[in-house]
Amino acid sequence: MKLAIITPRYPKENDPYNHMFVHVRAKYFKELGNEVVIFVPSSKRNSYSYEGVDVKLMSNQEIIKEFDRFDLLYLHLLNNYFGSKSGCYPIYNDIRKNKRTFAIFIHGSEIMKYPDYLFDFSFSPRGILKYIYLNFWNSAKMRSFINDANKRQNAAFIFPSNWMKEHTESILKLKLKNSNIIPNGIDTDLFKFLDSYENRHKLLMIRPLTDLKYGFDIAIEIVKHLPSEFKLTIYGKGKYENYCRNLIDRYGLNERVVIINKYIDRYEIPNTFKKYGGFIATTRFDSQGVIMCEAMASGLLTVSNGVTAIPEFIKDGKNGILANSPKEIADKITEVVSNPEKYRTIIENARRKMEDISIEKVGKKELKVLSNLIEI
Repeated sequence: MKLAIITPRYPKENDPYNHMFVHVRAKYFKELGNEVVIFVPSSKRNSYSYEGVDVKLMSNQEIIKEFDRFDLLYLHLLNNYFGSKSGCYPIYNDIRKNKRTFAIFIHGSEIMKYPDYLFDFSFSPRGILKYIYLNFWNSAKMRSFINDANKRQNAAFIFPSNWMKEHTESILKLKLKNSNIIPNGIDTDLFKFLDSYENRHKLLMIRPLTDLKYGFDIAIEIVKHLPSEFKLTIYGKGKYENYCRNLIDRYGLNERVVIINKYIDRYEIPNTFKKYGGFIATTRFDSQGVIMCEAMASGLLTVSNGVTAIPEFIKDGKNGILANSPKEIADKITEVVSNPEKYRTIIENARRKMEDISIEKVGKKELKVLSNLIEI
């Protein structure tokens, strides 16, 4: 199969975080013998190879000229960002006009609008314009595109969770026909299981500090309610770093919460996991939570709040901890950590859950959906 994956960002040597979950599947597809090329819409032309996967940065029009040589187009987070100089509407328009065979993996931001992003709203001229853009202009464009695709047999919709599918249908007011629930696959060979009980009081969070949706403030508040032996390390950087540091200072947690202003290379994350016992994955919006799943695969006691798609992956008291308030989460952490047998049962169950969505298992399902489109 000749597969073109179109996404607005992709990992490279000095920036490994750009849609790594797209790369994981692209690399797997190629290992199975498929021809895979990544296209990134860009005003600057460039090309490179990342771990054996070819990546081409081109203008929308140049990318469109390449489409005819592929069996299938696969769209990932092909967003039309507010304020962006190079939106992706030409690509959507070409797919629609020429009725091209394609699949779209809907992660969330492609179709979300306020109040889903209410925590991101600012009452300013730019904030109001963004509100209008997301809720009316972009929403109407995406609904029209998806509605048209929904009438065709050579189009498929893939979601990482049931919640994301149902929420998409609610937002668009459409019942999608060829829809599939396939979580982002977890590399369970890279993220190996290790009993973490010895480090049970050492907590970890890996999050960009760029948006309140990532729940880093909730994580800090959890530590406020935990006994003093618990420490939290946050790896991440972004515009909310000072906000977090002020929160740490206000709660008197300077000796217990540390922010490390860096991103960790993907292949260093397993070694980092080995130093900790718990992973805090609090959030305000997640259609899955890939780093959360990687922590679960690695044997960390993983905790989050029960919002959006999180309950599909964490079952409270079974393979992790779920609660709705920082105090309740802290109380549950304290209870589980005091019981070695329960702790180990939870982390072992979490590993088994992640083995069910390993990249090998879900990758085959994903390829089957894509292959079926070509056979139509």
